[in-house]
Amino acid sequence: MSDEFPYEIKNFSYNGFTGRSLEGMAPYTAKFKEWTNDPGIGRFECSDGEKRLVPSFAITNMTDVLPKQTYEGGKQYFGAPSHS
Repeated sequence: MSDEFPYEIKNFSYNGFTGRSLEGMAPYTAKFKEWTNDPGIGRFECSDGEKRLVPSFAITNMTDVLPKQTYEGGKQYFGAPSHS
């Protein structure tokens, strides 16, 4: 883990509506970019060069440093599927 990509990510599956934790750790770390309008889902730049949607439950060392999630236009959306 580096300061540039500070968050360790648990393996996860997310179908755009619900998600679940899977065994093990993802083979990358991640840097927070912004929240989406999908509750608990952020955009992250990952140490392997990929950009991913990551659910907050998959972040193992999440701190209070991340900004509060707000919803553009006051609307929540359910988004694209993602996985580790």
